[in-house]
Amino acid sequence: MKKVTLSIIAVLAMNTFVFAGGDIAPVEPEITVPEVSESTGSFYVGAGYSYMNLDASGNFGEHDGDAALLLAGYNFNPYIGVEARYAGFTDCLENAAIYVKPMYPFGDAKVYALLGYGETTFDKGPSFSESGFQWGLGANYAVTENIGVFADYTKLYDDTGFDNVSVREDVTADAINVGVTYTF
Repeated sequence: MKKVTLSIIAVLAMNTFVFAGGDIAPVEPEITVPEVSESTGSFYVGAGYSYMNLDASGNFGEHDGDAALLLAGYNFNPYIGVEARYAGFTDCLENAAIYVKPMYPFGDAKVYALLGYGETTFDKGPSFSESGFQWGLGANYAVTENIGVFADYTKLYDDTGFDNVSVREDVTADAINVGVTYTF
């Protein structure tokens, strides 16, 4: 009797699938792929102001300065580019770097990251320098088709010691940058 009851329940349960589903047709999902311009890319140059800071935890001390910033880059498409920068002409700090620049556009604005390699130099009497990985985050706004403004933060150095000076000290160097670019 138990087997008969279970068999009847199974048949009734499967019977409801016949009526519940109706016409089940496969539905193709819609995939929207962002359009990437087929253009050959764009070259740009820029200039700006950089506030640079070098901070060591011990005797090396903290040093900061205003610097002129020069940059040149090439955007392969709206999402990736490369950029070279030089910030210097201060009384003690300068930096030269090259970055890969992943970007994400929002209309006329873009947010971007800077990931690369550079050298930071501290020149107060004797000259000291360190090179290594550098990174940054920023935003750019296109004022016109060719002119843009940008603001970003870059971490230039973050390690123990600086050019075998202050070997046991934590040393950080960073910069806040603002400027304009011209795209050709």
